[in-house]
Amino acid sequence: MIEMPEAFTLARQMNEALTGKTIQRFEQGELRHKFLMMDRPVEESNATLTGKTISGASSYGRSIYLNMDSGHLLWFAEIGGRFLYHPAAGPLPAKYHLRWDFSDGTSLSFTLQMWGIVRLIENVRPGEKPAKEVGIPPLSAEFTLERFNQLLEAYPEKNSKGVKGFLVTSQHMNGGGNSYAQDILFRARLSPKRKIPEISAPEREQLYQTIQETMRLAIGAGGREDERDLFDQPGGYRRMMSSQTAGSPCLACGSPIQKIAYLGGACYLCPQCQT
Repeated sequence: MIEMPEAFTLARQMNEALTGKTIQRFEQGELRHKFLMMDRPVEESNATLTGKTISGASSYGRSIYLNMDSGHLLWFAEIGGRFLYHPAAGPLPAKYHLRWDFSDGTSLSFTLQMWGIVRLIENVRPGEKPAKEVGIPPLSAEFTLERFNQLLEAYPEKNSKGVKGFLVTSQHMNGGGNSYAQDILFRARLSPKRKIPEISAPEREQLYQTIQETMRLAIGAGGREDERDLFDQPGGYRRMMSSQTAGSPCLACGSPIQKIAYLGGACYLCPQCQT
């Protein structure tokens, strides 16, 4: 699943590789996926996008934006899949879900692995986010400690679900997900099951700082090592809490890292350090 560090990395690479390219054709591959959600038929999108020139790419939390010189915006949200850039005269993937061909012979393909939302928005100014975008990215100027505390208090399930539920809900904090939430909670020394009302003011400040620290580290590394960038290269961020480290000694205390079932999925933690 693409989270904020991967979205930032992909958007930066798209901005460098795709800006100035003119779309020659947009098509859907032979693969079909019931969780690929598009707001209009491919044929309509192709008719709209053909002849448009990409003016830039950016990210907002877990979303990726591709701006056109016409004011159109391609919005990729909640993406669990892979984008790949294909040079001119290079081989194209045999299987893909979506592909954009450019007038210079290069292409961009997208292959869905989990789910994803693709929307084509009209009349969007550069730097403007879609009206339906939600949440606050944790490295934005708006994400202050005061605003973070407000988001914690506004979390509707703060009394029934642990703090991990807040961290993976993009409607509040748009950027993290299950992959980074576990490292964030380990650095903050918090159990994923801790209820928000039970977290003290100093612990909240520590959590706020570790969210930003983890995001910066992962962005600096180009995303997680189990995700790949626009040029099919893996990221450099190795998670401390994951299926790969389960049973290994905790880096802080040496206790075995445990796997537990929580909120409908697997969760990894140090039972000694995280309370």
